[in-house]
Amino acid sequence: MSPRRPAPGPATAPVPAAPSTAAPGRSPAAVLGPAGTVLAATALSLVALAGVLDGAGWVAGALLAALGTVAATAVARLVGLPALTAPLFGAGALVLVLTVVFLREPALLGFVPTPAALARAQELVREAAGVVGRRPAPYQAGPAASFTAALLAGLVALLIDVLLTVLRLPGLSALGVLAVLAVPALVLPGSVGPAGTAAAVLAALLLLAGGRHWGAVREARTAPAPGSVPRALVVGAGVLAVTLVLPGLVPGFVSGAFPQGSGPAGQRAPGVGPLRAVGQDLRTAEQAPVLEHTGEPQLLRVLTLEDFGAPEWFPAEDGLEEGLEDFGPSPLTPVGPGAERTTAVTLRDRPGRWLPLPWAPLEVEAPAGEDWSWSPRDLTVHADPAPEPGTAYEVRAVEPTPTARQLREAPAARDPALDPFRALPADTPAALREAAERRTREARTDFDRALALQEWLRSDEFVHDVDAPLAGGYDAGGMAALDTFLETRTGYSGHFAPAMAVMARELGIPARVAVGYLPPAAEDTAFAGAQEAVRVRPRDAHAWPELWFEGTGWVRFEPTPGTEDVPGYADEDPSGPEDPDASGPDGRPSADPSAPETGPASAPPTAPPTATPSTSPEPAVTGPASAEPAPAEEPVERTTVPVWLPWLLAAAGALLLVLPAALPRLLRGRRRARRLRLLEDPGADPAARVLAGWAEVEDLAVDHGLGRAPAETPRAFTDRLAGLLPAAAPGLQRLVADVERALYGPAAGTWVPAAGDGDVRALQVALADRPGSRRARWLPPSVLRGR
Repeated sequence: MSPRRPAPGPATAPVPAAPSTAAPGRSPAAVLGPAGTVLAATALSLVALAGVLDGAGWVAGALLAALGTVAATAVARLVGLPALTAPLFGAGALVLVLTVVFLREPALLGFVPTPAALARAQELVREAAGVVGRRPAPYQAGPAASFTAALLAGLVALLIDVLLTVLRLPGLSALGVLAVLAVPALVLPGSVGPAGTAAAVLAALLLLAGGRHWGAVREARTAPAPGSVPRALVVGAGVLAVTLVLPGLVPGFVSGAFPQGSGPAGQRAPGVGPLRAVGQDLRTAEQAPVLEHTGEPQLLRVLTLEDFGAPEWFPAEDGLEEGLEDFGPSPLTPVGPGAERTTAVTLRDRPGRWLPLPWAPLEVEAPAGEDWSWSPRDLTVHADPAPEPGTAYEVRAVEPTPTARQLREAPAARDPALDPFRALPADTPAALREAAERRTREARTDFDRALALQEWLRSDEFVHDVDAPLAGGYDAGGMAALDTFLETRTGYSGHFAPAMAVMARELGIPARVAVGYLPPAAEDTAFAGAQEAVRVRPRDAHAWPELWFEGTGWVRFEPTPGTEDVPGYADEDPSGPEDPDASGPDGRPSADPSAPETGPASAPPTAPPTATPSTSPEPAVTGPASAEPAPAEEPVERTTVPVWLPWLLAAAGALLLVLPAALPRLLRGRRRARRLRLLEDPGADPAARVLAGWAEVEDLAVDHGLGRAPAETPRAFTDRLAGLLPAAAPGLQRLVADVERALYGPAAGTWVPAAGDGDVRALQVALADRPGSRRARWLPPSVLRGR
């Protein structure tokens, strides 16, 4: 009699008996092959980090962490330990390697982790996070960065090992490669480069090929699996998506002060310009000094922005002069008379390739051996690569002292070289032009118009707040932000400075935006050796407009409300020249021009205390005038990374290990419950009910190493199980009788199966007393059979 349904014989038994009876992971080749694949894939994925970590000092620690993790998991499998313990051994090896390499001093005997070692690890993580938050990539591979890279390498190796070796999912194991790739792709778009991309693709394909070669797949195969090429294409597409698409979807992820030009070979970091970086500095809780300089607290100018047409404004890097020998004033940047001073500057933790310089610089003496250049357009100094912390240089500068009368009498600028400083893009908000014309309608000179714009922006119609623009989605950077800023009238210097510069251009006055640091508060001055050292912190970051006046050159204005450091010539009521008592026959003031510079009564009104939130450190930077002076060191005590964050990351890592380990048991339990429900369903087809119970019997046998051989009939199979498990024998006899009737009995007629879910559970209970039952519960091989 031919069967009505195919018997679960040789053609349909997906799990051979021989492998199921052997303890998994005992063969050296079966262990070392996948381990080598994991290690090679991890090492290849680390190539991408070279774009954001300078030097090779981090490589040894990262490779050692990956090697220790993989070696520990391989040894655990070679000695025949339960499969679930292998990742735990790998995690322990990672902790051991990190302790010996990076935490030896606080560790007991140099390798046993202690609370002091954990505190040091937290400190390294906090330091690395602080550097990422304040500096642009690439980062120096110091202890913090090297520790973080090693930790990342070990965790990625562990993740790949669990997915490839434990769960046998080679395609999904490529997620570990993508996790490493996402770090440089987000921190510095374009930094991965062809080498990093090719290495990541090769690592992902190696996992696919190695997993299939070493049997780390869902089921054994006798021929190449159909669909391998599409899987490889999908993995390759994922790598390219991370390197090319992901950075564009996360603009502004790059952080740090003035990160332009921060990439290898000088690429800019798109999405974050100097104006938005000012806001990041003002908002950051990490307030370690970015530089120190001698002398009195003074304004430091870093760079200027003149091209207002791009979505995000960056300084011009063309037209730079090599070397600093010819540094000095130029026709586009004249320097007027004033008191000279020499300032020694030492960079501490300051990112960027533009040097902070006192205004106006006459001569710069920088260390030899660096690739220095300077711009005749704005007297800025550029370094390539970015100067290291500790770089020291001297600047001889003069403090120009133009008078209000001199600026008011300046003729209109007519030099064609100034035309770029009047240009505005087509998307310039019309509200800026209308506001500029309305607010300067009564002004008679360009200087008076500039004062009127400054007075309006500093009035109580505007509020200084560094947080509102970020929350409202109009953080500083381009014309779109200015349009919203003029509606909300809330922002910080990254909004006020470009707003005044754009309105000045609308009036035909050449203008640009400067970015740098305000003079620090008095409490940031301390003695360093024999000299006073002024500490400049991120909270001192600032932006201001510079307007051109014939005969004087570029003149700074201060439109940001609450900022006390207002130049004397600009700290004047614009109604002055319109006062008939103060004007001569030609309409210009005949009074002493120094009067409005020194009279405190003429200072423009500033925003009330409630208009400038106490959380915004920018306005209160000049000491005595601040309404609520705060200790200078208070921000330093605040940390970028909370103390509990490393514990949270450790818990997340533990979950990363526990969840994949528990996944096979969960899947197996759901499958068993579904089958037993069908077996007990009186309304279902009898044959379907019986075969559901039979499938569970076969899977239970596979899980406990007693799988059905290809040539074994159902009766022979159950007889063998009954001989090994006498307690389950009656239920097995009922089950096999039902199976034989369902497979070989007549098709007509209605019948009721004799076996029930109790028979299957009796087999499950009997098998639970056999050796290896724990592995069968947590890592059941049958979960990969796909039935």
